[in-house]
Amino acid sequence: MDLVYENSDIVRATIATSGKCSQYKGQKSFNKDIPHHQRTKVLLVALIVCLVVALGAVCTLAMFLAHAKHYNVSVSDQEHNVTDYMEQLDVLRIQHQETLRKLNRLNQSSGCALCAVRWTHSGGKCYYFSTVKMNWTQSRDHCVTKGGHLVIITSKAEQDFLTSNVKETHWIGLNDLDTEGHWIWVDNQPLSQTVEFWIKRENGVREPDNWTKQHVDGEDCASLGHPGGETDFWTDAYCFQKKRFICEAAAAV
Repeated sequence: MDLVYENSDIVRATIATSGKCSQYKGQKSFNKDIPHHQRTKVLLVALIVCLVVALGAVCTLAMFLAHAKHYNVSVSDQEHNVTDYMEQLDVLRIQHQETLRKLNRLNQSSGCALCAVRWTHSGGKCYYFSTVKMNWTQSRDHCVTKGGHLVIITSKAEQDFLTSNVKETHWIGLNDLDTEGHWIWVDNQPLSQTVEFWIKRENGVREPDNWTKQHVDGEDCASLGHPGGETDFWTDAYCFQKKRFICEAAAAV
């Protein structure tokens, strides 16, 4: 009987042990299934991400192609506009050259030269006699803005022409602002000793005299005529005084 009970215990122990093994094996098999599902989810997520990235890349490429097409169209339009402008410029250049030829033929046939409005022609030059008064520096600058310079007198004929057209003193383009007694024209050329028309008074006083009794700086700018009414000669005067002035420019021939 003891042997039977012992065998029974062995059988129960064996059954119990077998049950535990079966339970353990089942648990182990179940645990193996969990990583498989996780891998599936990871793969699905990765696939979705790849699809999103691919879709974004396709959209970006489409936008780039559309922009490139628009850019090519814009460049083409600009090139077309440039071509049109160049053609118009060529036409204007031809018209300008033809106009110059007509002007030259007109000048040659009429024997005259052309000056701007309110400018007077004489000896191949144009002269502007101002109607307003300015100081010498302002007069010089104003002549430049009009395309000329304060008049430079180079001959007796020019001097006579100018004096015949003025009734009061006018600024001319002569000064000794840099060095007292060294008179230069506005083109930086020195005054010629053979072409000068300084006034000589009966009492022997001769211009320029650099009068300093009214201003310590003296008289450093030349004018055609004298405030007293004489217009045939030059006098030196205070540069800050306001006078009319004469501009000179080359005539169009």
